[in-house]
Amino acid sequence: MASYQQLNYCKKCQKNVPLNNKGQCSICGSTQIKKSWTVRFRYTKYNGKEIQKRLTGFSTKKEAQNSYIEFVNQTRLEQPVSDTKIKFSVLYDEYKAYAKTNLKESSYYDFCSKCDLHILPYFKDFYIQDLSPKVILAWQTYINGCKTKANKEYSYKYKRNLRAYLRTILNYAERYYDVKNNLKLVDNFRNAEYNKEMQVWSPEEFNQFIEKVSKPEYKAFFYALYYTGARKGEILATTWNDWNLTKNTLKINKSITKKVYGQSWLITTPKNQSSVREISIPPILANIMKDFKLGNENNQFVFFGDKPLADSNIQRVQESACNEANVKKIRLHDFRHSHASFLLSQGVSVVAVAKRLGHKNIEQTLNTYAHMMPKEDDVLIKILQKTSTNIS
Repeated sequence: MASYQQLNYCKKCQKNVPLNNKGQCSICGSTQIKKSWTVRFRYTKYNGKEIQKRLTGFSTKKEAQNSYIEFVNQTRLEQPVSDTKIKFSVLYDEYKAYAKTNLKESSYYDFCSKCDLHILPYFKDFYIQDLSPKVILAWQTYINGCKTKANKEYSYKYKRNLRAYLRTILNYAERYYDVKNNLKLVDNFRNAEYNKEMQVWSPEEFNQFIEKVSKPEYKAFFYALYYTGARKGEILATTWNDWNLTKNTLKINKSITKKVYGQSWLITTPKNQSSVREISIPPILANIMKDFKLGNENNQFVFFGDKPLADSNIQRVQESACNEANVKKIRLHDFRHSHASFLLSQGVSVVAVAKRLGHKNIEQTLNTYAHMMPKEDDVLIKILQKTSTNIS
């Protein structure tokens, strides 16, 4: 496992020193400080000898990470590939360093939390050359028998994601160590689950619900979700500069994630490039936001001052309002589905809906919402009926 550290070199003391709260050398008070990054790690050479190594003098942590990856990759060239034997645990640490510089913070968090629990403990003592199809199949059988903290079986989606993470690790081994990825020869987990029907609210159901939400910040938040179709993180990350309440538009150019190491939350880029967008908002939402803005103009972010609305509080308010309104309970992400469902039911083109939701392409929209779109036969009948009425 690589360990990264930022060093502060005092030019007067001519050594690395701790800094005081003013950023000065805590020994001599000098401000002539040169900052650099160092990385320490242990690695096993292919002759079995374990070596401790330090690389230093990097301007940024990312430079140190890249240098670590480059060094580990270079060491594998010391002997012919056919003679190499590398343990999965060593490969895993190397891939994590690679992933940290190439994945979004939330994706890296999800990768580590799942793999540290279900992949590394099982494979850590295997050599990657020994990961035969039968070994991988045995791991899948093991995962099928695992239970959650609530003593429930893991969902097919969860197990599918685990397999995808293992595939990326083994693809890395195949690319850089010329070791065949035998996962490709093993059948995927069996999906024994019924497809869950998507839960959506009609405008009438939403109105019943929102009437029971009394706190202004939650009322505005739920309105924003339902009438924009934006993701929860995208709405929580908005500032007042993003809301143009004169032209009735909203710019979506960032998101918030709570899946990050060492911090309770972090502002990041949106899910993908197409998620950066500007959308129109209806007058009902613009009026709600105008009222909510009064007294909250100085908030750093629209829906929180120094920290985001807690997921537990959002869920509590939502459940309470659902019970009072006597409407079915839906997930927070289903507000987005409800928005898309309503637009498609009103004949809005799938291209326009895809653009509004920030999807990469219309295939993603079709795969998710095709069953909600008006049937072609119904549309044809309406057009023919309208034509025959005009003729008569």
